[in-house]
Amino acid sequence: MYTEEWVERLYRNFARHLTVPFEFICFTEKRREFSEPIEQHPFSVAKPTYEHCLEPYKLGRPMILVGLDTIVVDNIDHLARYCLEGGKLAMPRDPFFPDLVCNGVGLVPRNCHWVYDEWLERRDEFDGYAKDMNFIRSLAKRGDVAVLDDLFPGEIVSYKGHVKHYGLDGSRIVYFHGEEKAHQLDHEWIEREWR
Repeated sequence: MYTEEWVERLYRNFARHLTVPFEFICFTEKRREFSEPIEQHPFSVAKPTYEHCLEPYKLGRPMILVGLDTIVVDNIDHLARYCLEGGKLAMPRDPFFPDLVCNGVGLVPRNCHWVYDEWLERRDEFDGYAKDMNFIRSLAKRGDVAVLDDLFPGEIVSYKGHVKHYGLDGSRIVYFHGEEKAHQLDHEWIEREWR
């Protein structure tokens, strides 16, 4: 489902809502041709799974880490500043299990390569298809992850858990998970932003 078009739309979406200079990096299982200035990094395996979503951490660079099923709807300079100025790794509260974090979007400060290093050491502790998220939850449980909903209330939200029922209402980033992706929906804001 995710093609070069999805990557380029996401790049343009970020470009519309960031006024600070940024690099856009796509982790991919094969070399791709893009018309936008998108840096490519290969996954460590030819057929990546969800656990390979942790590979961007090995870069140790400040980043707003998102999946291709994400839409930015307003200026996010302050979120980029959070990544550039340090602080803790930050993840959203799970929209359906609010005592837990999820990995729909990550604000990742510089030098968070330790996340990937620790993942390599501990990956056998985690089972199932959501190994990566369970690992991030283990980091949150010991206090190494801040909660985005506390830092930036209502700004980074799930489509399914929030926007679908309550609208955008101050949102900056909307992440999609599970069923109902942007291309399946008919909303003016999606048409405006996802192009």
